[in-house]
Amino acid sequence: MSSSRRAMSLRIRTTLLVIAAIVVVLGTATIVIDIRVDNEVAQRADADLLEHAQALADVFVARTRASTQAFPSQWTPSFLADDGINYFHIDCGGQPVVSSDEAGSLPWPMLAQQQSMAFADMTDRRGTKLRAIALHFRPDLDAMHDAPSDAANLAAGVPECLLGLAVDYSEVLAFQHSMDHIEFGCVVLGFLVVAILTPLLVTRSLRPLAGLAEAMDKIGPETPSMRLQSSPIRELSPLIARFNALLSRMEEGLMRERQFASGVAHELRTPLAELRTGIEVELRYPSGRDRQALLADLGEIGGKMERIVTALLLLTRIEAGIEQLSLQNVDVSALTRALATRYALRLQERALQLQLDIASSVIWMADSTLLDVLLGNLLSNAVAYAPSGSTIALRCAPLSWSVTNAAPDLTDEDVARMKQRFWRKGRDAGVHTGLGLALAASVAHAQSLQMKLLLQDGYLRTEVLVQA
Repeated sequence: MSSSRRAMSLRIRTTLLVIAAIVVVLGTATIVIDIRVDNEVAQRADADLLEHAQALADVFVARTRASTQAFPSQWTPSFLADDGINYFHIDCGGQPVVSSDEAGSLPWPMLAQQQSMAFADMTDRRGTKLRAIALHFRPDLDAMHDAPSDAANLAAGVPECLLGLAVDYSEVLAFQHSMDHIEFGCVVLGFLVVAILTPLLVTRSLRPLAGLAEAMDKIGPETPSMRLQSSPIRELSPLIARFNALLSRMEEGLMRERQFASGVAHELRTPLAELRTGIEVELRYPSGRDRQALLADLGEIGGKMERIVTALLLLTRIEAGIEQLSLQNVDVSALTRALATRYALRLQERALQLQLDIASSVIWMADSTLLDVLLGNLLSNAVAYAPSGSTIALRCAPLSWSVTNAAPDLTDEDVARMKQRFWRKGRDAGVHTGLGLALAASVAHAQSLQMKLLLQDGYLRTEVLVQA
């Protein structure tokens, strides 16, 4: 249930992120476009207003030059009369010359010194939105006033005239609002399209994950060798590769567990049967033997089972890489002498001769404990299986260590199988478990050492080589 919730969360999270990103980009682009459109429309409206103001000034100048009569104060040019609501006024030398109705009541824009024109937004008494311009120009003043004396006085300085023109701005504002509505509608429509398509596209994009989950469901303990098929999707390839590597490690661990369990079951079956049979026989048919002797027999069986379990555990830990190596300089010469001393009693029990050829100061880089297990198992195997009264040759050299014993019953096929778990020549194995050489081979491999078995002229030589 939690996994499905996480999958839904991934789909929703991806959808929301994509929608948010598109909305942000689309909204930002719309705002930028809206600002640019509004500015462009306003600039064009101002340019058109400036053209009308200049045209009004030109008409005014042309009429003053063409006529010596006084300029009518209520004059309105024909090109403005047809443009709807508009207001204008012309003042020269600080005196009003001509103006339209109600022009004097409007808050015209003020020009600063050295400023030739100015734009402003205004509203008339009816609430009509206006766009106004104030403009300086120099006309011919001969026919501007009713009194010739006033004209003569002003002509000497030819003062500047101030023209004010205001036109109805509601159509421009309405156009800008219409563009705002269109742009907002486009954003909403785009949002709806994105909101509908994004979940579908995200779901389709995540479909390979659903197929991957189905393939994973088919993998279980009963199919440990099954692997995920490679995917052409680049983002999934590393995930599949790592998952398959994890499956390989799990399969190896599972195989080791099964091998350990089957090995324990296989090897403990015989000593457990011996233990049970011995106890039942002693209970039904008392032999009258000393209790110490009986306990010694039981202890020998128990020791055999302990050796089997210990060897299997160590072998499993080494193969799994759990047994940590502590590499150091190991005096192999001293270790070989210690092993010879350790097995001296068993050599004597079996009337075996040990021929030593030990070079002095042989040093290997290895784990001292595991190297002891390796060489000890090889010497123990030779002592256990060499014919009584024969000679075992033990040689320690700088780059090799070997033990040679007579093995008249072995064949080349036997040598090829000797590193297998639980393999023993014949049925009588004594106290040995059949794990010695398998354990020795794993220990050698863990320390990057090479172990060889060679049968020649009835003698078996087991050799450990240091890899250069």
